[in-house]
Amino acid sequence: MRKPKVVLNNWYVAGFDDIWVDAYTPPEAVRLCLAGEVVGHPRFADGHFIKSSPIVGPVSIRDGMIIETENTLYMLEGVCPRYKAWCDANSYRVST
Repeated sequence: MRKPKVVLNNWYVAGFDDIWVDAYTPPEAVRLCLAGEVVGHPRFADGHFIKSSPIVGPVSIRDGMIIETENTLYMLEGVCPRYKAWCDANSYRVST
């Protein structure tokens, strides 16, 4: 089955599972997903806020990049300003 390719606006990276992550949590136990407002999604109206299935592609994420999840390909457009500020404050690089 071919994955749909949609746009994700006002995006940020989130944890897929609601697990507590601390220094003892192994990296392989943490699954990341995307969250934001979709455009062109086959199941949701434009502007609908979604939390994606887990990311299966790269972990270095920036605007304009296409990120693959288990179910969809997302074209990232416009990082969430609050997420960008948090990344900057915590020395995580998010290119725009």
